[in-house]
Amino acid sequence: MSRKIWVSTTSWQLQGGPTVQDNLDKACKLIDIAGRDEPDIICLPEMFTTRGVPHKQAEEVAQPVPGPATDRIAKKAREHRTHIICPVFEMRDGHVYNSAVVIDRTGGIVGVYDKIHPVTSSFDFTEFEGCIRPGAGPRVFDLDFGRIGILICFDIQWAAEWAATAALGPDLLFWPSAYGGGFPLQARAWDHHVSVVSSVLTYHSRIIDITGRIIQETALGSPVTGCQIDLDRRYFHSDFNASQIGAIKTAYGRDVVVQRYPEEGGFTLASNKEGVSVANIMKEYDLELVPDYLARHERAEASTRSGNPPPSQPRRNVRSQYGG
Repeated sequence: MSRKIWVSTTSWQLQGGPTVQDNLDKACKLIDIAGRDEPDIICLPEMFTTRGVPHKQAEEVAQPVPGPATDRIAKKAREHRTHIICPVFEMRDGHVYNSAVVIDRTGGIVGVYDKIHPVTSSFDFTEFEGCIRPGAGPRVFDLDFGRIGILICFDIQWAAEWAATAALGPDLLFWPSAYGGGFPLQARAWDHHVSVVSSVLTYHSRIIDITGRIIQETALGSPVTGCQIDLDRRYFHSDFNASQIGAIKTAYGRDVVVQRYPEEGGFTLASNKEGVSVANIMKEYDLELVPDYLARHERAEASTRSGNPPPSQPRRNVRSQYGG
């Protein structure tokens, strides 16, 4: 059974200010444009509230959460019955954080992710982004359609943070940022076979699927885009899996969608049949996800390195290692 949702994202087009209120007005207009598609979630860019607003230190423009900025965006979330990711400089317990606030369809605050790696703003590395405090670690948020994770801008440089977030089981990863990010975002999506959605202060915010391919993006003069994503779709390595495709198609026909990626040695599987999830098909045809396949390799390799013969692992009920 598919879990198809609509995801929308925005780009700031390098313009903003001169006041926070002006930026909130602009954000609300972008939300209204995205709202025409009745999205399940909309993402706004990093630091959008303060873009073009004169300040020397982040504390000059920081706000509490909840506060005026999140209250304004929460009103739009209620109006469009959508979730919204609202990045702000948050003042909390005497410190300022570069945060992304997750707002639900009722305007309630689900939670806050704090940027783990703010960029140094001094040559001696004693200050970050005008006195921003680094966040404590990865977080995920459970929404009514699934689980999301968030990383912000410079966090992209730390593959370990993406791996730690992916290990928490998100269906989608969001990346609000000041800049476009480029190819590394596609690599992160491929690494963990999870869709990545960026929202940037520049021009090219992107929606990237579980194979690392860009499926939608904003551009100069087109600051809003969106598309449908099937959160139930899964990626499989061809080894010990591809030989099952023929039997799956024989049983389900057009009720399943198989897309092959021969250069990567894999394929994706999605279900269009009501009441039948990809997890159901995996169980029926003994399909194995990539992390589990690699983990079995690692167990065998560890035994071999220690000088012991690798223990026999359970044989899967598949037709062959290759083919299909």
